[in-house]
Amino acid sequence: TLATKKVENGKDIKLTIDADLQQSLYKEYQNDKSASVAMNPKTGEILALVSTPSFSSNDFIFGFSSAEWQALNDDANKPLTNRFRGTYIPGSSMKPITAAIGLESNKIDPDEDFGAKDKWQKDSSWGNYYVTTLHAPKPNNLNNAIIYSDNVYFARAASEIGKEKLIEGYEKLKIGSKIPFELSLNASQYQNKDSKFDDQQLADSGYGQGQLLLNPVQLASIYGVFVNEGTIAQPYLVIDEKPNDAWIKDVFSKDTVKRIKEALVGVISDSNGTGHSIYHQDIELAGKTGTAELKSSQNDTSGSEIGWFTVMTTNSDNPVLITTMVEDVKNRGGSGYVVDHMKAPLGSYLYR
Repeated sequence: TLATKKVENGKDIKLTIDADLQQSLYKEYQNDKSASVAMNPKTGEILALVSTPSFSSNDFIFGFSSAEWQALNDDANKPLTNRFRGTYIPGSSMKPITAAIGLESNKIDPDEDFGAKDKWQKDSSWGNYYVTTLHAPKPNNLNNAIIYSDNVYFARAASEIGKEKLIEGYEKLKIGSKIPFELSLNASQYQNKDSKFDDQQLADSGYGQGQLLLNPVQLASIYGVFVNEGTIAQPYLVIDEKPNDAWIKDVFSKDTVKRIKEALVGVISDSNGTGHSIYHQDIELAGKTGTAELKSSQNDTSGSEIGWFTVMTTNSDNPVLITTMVEDVKNRGGSGYVVDHMKAPLGSYLYR
């Protein structure tokens, strides 16, 4: 015997994934370019982590033909891409976060009526650039602005908060920092490297545009703060590697969390709420839609749209939070498309 190597058997790894929920989310969005993250917001336990379209991983074991491998690589929908690893413009999903930062910094009075405006600019230095909105509710206060998803309100709110306090809030949420997780995830950002954070970008960031890019796992984790008494749990995927501590403790006060949560409940329960179509009479849900625009200028009509929806139970007896991002939802209902396709996976999880 010239050389030997002792056999080392593989180890069993027990994941936190709920196979039924994973399969249900995959089935619902399998024909879309999407990412879904489901978690227990109290513990950080990841219940589903889905990227579509996908492929059979068994093919890597049994082998591809040259034509099959080439077809996967050439597919415009990029099935080999793990979309939950990437970062995307959050759109209106960012509004509750802007609101919470504003309340914590005492820069926003939640009861103040900003005055409903369909379009707004800070001053004439913006030239022809205006922030516009589809819904300008009356009274134009914080609660209504979240329920109706008013862009103008949050652009003005960000301007009131100011660059220093808004960035301070982003950094407290670890936006831009490495995300602690077993799988490698791209870091979120609030501005491009070496770019100037001017007044226009400040306003755009308030409603989730500007140069903001969020990873779906991090966005889901941040939303957990609103049902976890102000603390963000660290997401984890391997049962035996459960973190000993929270990711970010006491990031928002209980008063701030309570007020934002009430508005997020209104997004679902109020007949005017952007997520009302998923309302359940017997289970209180909170959530937020988001439609992010990808275009080269304000006048660009050919750009695409990203749809987001985050929904969560507020009852601690059955804590679940699901965030889904779908690309190319323009002319398909925007974020409403994501809401409608969330009904089956959420319903099957809640009522099984």
